[in-house]
Amino acid sequence: MNARISSTWGNRNRIVSGFLRLFIIGLLAAMPLTSLHAQTVGYVQGFGSISVLNIPANTTAATIPAGPPQLLILAVQIIASPDGTRVYALYEGSVGFPASVLVIDPITNTPITTIINVGVAPLGLAITPDGKTLYIADQLHAVIIVDTATNTITGSIPVGTGFPNSAVVTPDGKRLYVGLAGASAVAVIDTTTNTVVGSPISIGTTPFRLAVTPDGTQLYVAGSTKTVAISTATNTVTASIPFDGIDFRLAITPDGSQVYVSGLTGGSVGVISTATNTLIATIPVGSLPTGIAVTPDGSDVYVTLRSNSTASVIDTSTNTVIASGIPVAGGPQDMTIFNPTAPFAAFTIDNLNISPQGFHEQGDFTLGPNSTGIDLGHQPVTLTIGSFSLTIPAGSFRQVGGNMHFVFNGTVNGLQVNFNLKANGKSSTDFTYVVNVNGVDLTGEPNPATVGLKIGENTGTTTAPF
Repeated sequence: MNARISSTWGNRNRIVSGFLRLFIIGLLAAMPLTSLHAQTVGYVQGFGSISVLNIPANTTAATIPAGPPQLLILAVQIIASPDGTRVYALYEGSVGFPASVLVIDPITNTPITTIINVGVAPLGLAITPDGKTLYIADQLHAVIIVDTATNTITGSIPVGTGFPNSAVVTPDGKRLYVGLAGASAVAVIDTTTNTVVGSPISIGTTPFRLAVTPDGTQLYVAGSTKTVAISTATNTVTASIPFDGIDFRLAITPDGSQVYVSGLTGGSVGVISTATNTLIATIPVGSLPTGIAVTPDGSDVYVTLRSNSTASVIDTSTNTVIASGIPVAGGPQDMTIFNPTAPFAAFTIDNLNISPQGFHEQGDFTLGPNSTGIDLGHQPVTLTIGSFSLTIPAGSFRQVGGNMHFVFNGTVNGLQVNFNLKANGKSSTDFTYVVNVNGVDLTGEPNPATVGLKIGENTGTTTAPF
């Protein structure tokens, strides 16, 4: 159910206390850390290894070996789970080395397991919004299904002829789109039944990679001669945008306004406006651009260059290159950028009271052993109750009465929010919080409700009655 908001956008309180830095220093000194990474990271899949970039510092945080060189020459695609707790790297395989998916913990940057025999020659990888299912497009006319809870193959979906080579799931999780290289088309699959729906959508070009806008209304296909836009409401082609010769990879900004396409043959990145479905800019970046990804805040686009194993950075506000020559894994093929998450060691809701006027929530949490701490000067705080979500921007809290007591009193999305966060005693890992939000009616949400809290990389979900 959609929440009803009773007022309009208000001003945001952006008071930043100088004591926040002291708080973080104390936290990091007190906590055992297995790794230290930036809030935003980029994973670059190359020949023989995966490199991890701290963003925006653009330094290498880790290098992850990824198996025998014979296998890694056939690196295909790398994606992160929607909750930021896992990274999945797909390898096509070769003689003597079965096709596989390497599963990585992004907090420790270590492989967890390898899922083998994921098809004969897989080229595409997609994950559902709830993170529970992987879909692997195998060129032998099928889509492989993997349960991420057990990292095991649970089935396959025949899609007829056409050599499946790419895949993407819509934001609502209801549809899976699969590129068919041999048919120059895109198949549509119902994820509820895992069956093909209707006839393939003819696109007139060989598909290489698919992406869906955040609102789920448009599908974009990077092809061998053009980029194609498809309406997901009607599953029909709405535009064909010529660019570069071979449109290899593509990424869409979080606001859904622009599509960035890496052109393999021309050494440029094309920028498409989703409002007009026209090419609005061409940005030279260097020879053989391959992987491309947008930062979660939408400010930058990273593109890898296979010719010299580096990455360049594009400012999305000006569509100009602002950094280049960043070393990455050799022969980079693909890239993903996201914010890793560290689950709370414990998260409980002590009191949840919902009324037509708003809600009161009181809870406790303990940071997980791999957490790098809480930095309220640079980390947003997100509350969720059922379908409702509210984010307090980074830098909005102020310190009161001690280094580990913080409050926010202000307006977010037209809602009056009072948030009080405090350490339990002298602990640097155990916290309690109380939040009151006025101006939203959540009485129609399921009871008990699913409640979530995210502070930077630290996150937890539980259920509570109201």
